[in-house]
Amino acid sequence: MSDPAPPINAVRVITAVLGALVLFSVLSQVLEYTLVRTVGGESVTSMAAYFAVLNRPPLLAAKVVINAFVAVLAGYLSGRIAGTREVTFTGIAAAAESCSLAWGFMTGEYVALPIWMRTLLLVTTGPAMLAGAWIRMQARLALESSPVTPPAAAGPSAGSNAGRETS
Repeated sequence: MSDPAPPINAVRVITAVLGALVLFSVLSQVLEYTLVRTVGGESVTSMAAYFAVLNRPPLLAAKVVINAFVAVLAGYLSGRIAGTREVTFTGIAAAAESCSLAWGFMTGEYVALPIWMRTLLLVTTGPAMLAGAWIRMQARLALESSPVTPPAAAGPSAGSNAGRETS
């Protein structure tokens, strides 16, 4: 018979969900702003100038990569904080972030982005967060299934010269 699931710590779950949302929002915005200011330089003095620089194809491609990377990172850390049921709890954060992105893309300043870009970001961010949580879950399961043996207690490995005298 299988072991019962460990109890859920509500504080850890809330921290995991909110932490993923904050990490994704802050880190993606800081990296996007840094990228735009690096490319645009001093010419970025208004939101119109900001989006004029951001709408260049190389920057749009970089934004997709950055958002995917940050989403995987946020999902991994959310799963790490949650401790168990990583994908479930990160899924809550992914759904909330997807709703937040959809709202911002329809009503905020990001309406200036091309529709294909907004759609691409919307359909890749949530799954990328879930991928990060899945990676964390696989790491936890691998650690739980491997026997924990201290290195000193393991003894010499096959083929090593430990304990042999050489002349």
